[in-house]
Amino acid sequence: MTALKEFQKDGNQYVMKRQYGFGLLVVGGMLAFTIGGIYYKNTTVIWVFGILSIICFMAIWSQRFVIDLDRNEFIIKNGLINKPVQIPFADFVNFELVKIKHYLITTNVCLNLYYMKNNKEKCTGVAQAFTTKSIQRLINEINEIVKLNEHSRKI
Repeated sequence: MTALKEFQKDGNQYVMKRQYGFGLLVVGGMLAFTIGGIYYKNTTVIWVFGILSIICFMAIWSQRFVIDLDRNEFIIKNGLINKPVQIPFADFVNFELVKIKHYLITTNVCLNLYYMKNNKEKCTGVAQAFTTKSIQRLINEINEIVKLNEHSRKI
């Protein structure tokens, strides 16, 4: 197995490193509005965007994606309020890469994970980036990690 760039090994768990790129861009935009509110002495803008930027940063900080090879499952935590979702490898269906373009410029690339729960197909987000290459590298590393466990399913 090659050296992992997107994950850190913690025992028999692989934890995805935090991805700050897209989230910090949003937080930076909100902080710019907060600074603009300070400059124009608009307390409503200061409070609204200041609090929203703090909440968004906390949501970015709490986001997690873990591959647990002992329990044969993915553990995904998105957002600030949502509970972690535990997805057994047996319930995994596939990954979906969504690429959003505006006037030939890629603005967002998302990686979603589809799984079965109570005979219904569900979806949860795994990662966001600006390039397809970084998401493809993430998918390749997930595939290598799951192959370590000699899971018969192909991702």
